[in-house]
Amino acid sequence: MSCSVIRGDNVLGGDALMSFTAGSCDSVLKCSRRSIGNASLPNLLQFIRDVTTRSRVSKMTMVVGLIYVDRLKKNLPSSARGDFDTPYKIFLSAILVASKYLSDHSLQNRTIADITNGLYTNKDVNTMERSFLGLLKYDLWVGSDEFDSFLEEHRIELDIDVNWTGDEKA
Repeated sequence: MSCSVIRGDNVLGGDALMSFTAGSCDSVLKCSRRSIGNASLPNLLQFIRDVTTRSRVSKMTMVVGLIYVDRLKKNLPSSARGDFDTPYKIFLSAILVASKYLSDHSLQNRTIADITNGLYTNKDVNTMERSFLGLLKYDLWVGSDEFDSFLEEHRIELDIDVNWTGDEKA
């Protein structure tokens, strides 16, 4: 049920959180195949690494974003389909919404558009954010029990210590 090509960890230096994020975003729904129009899209894993590096998004924001992606999977009907770039949009929406929810000094839509080097416009990012929020039914609260449970359930895949406090900036 995946949409894009995700290369293995060894190709790009291997970070478990990035790989898990790519796999999570890629597995939300079935998508159309790559076409000439979207051939310029980078590999999803590389895209996630580039965006997280350039935006300086924290692990806390990434994990909350992953919880949102998990909720999205549960909210979508099994018949839902997406375009080839849907996993990219899901990732951008998840970190944007998580950042805004967690921090007063969050990522901004314009910043996300700029970081994508023209792949998405500010208008595209605004639309992604609204759609993502609607699909989540604006349910953004993540309690400490849910956060800890998610970390415990995925601690091996994420390679994050379950005692990690997440005391970095969102």
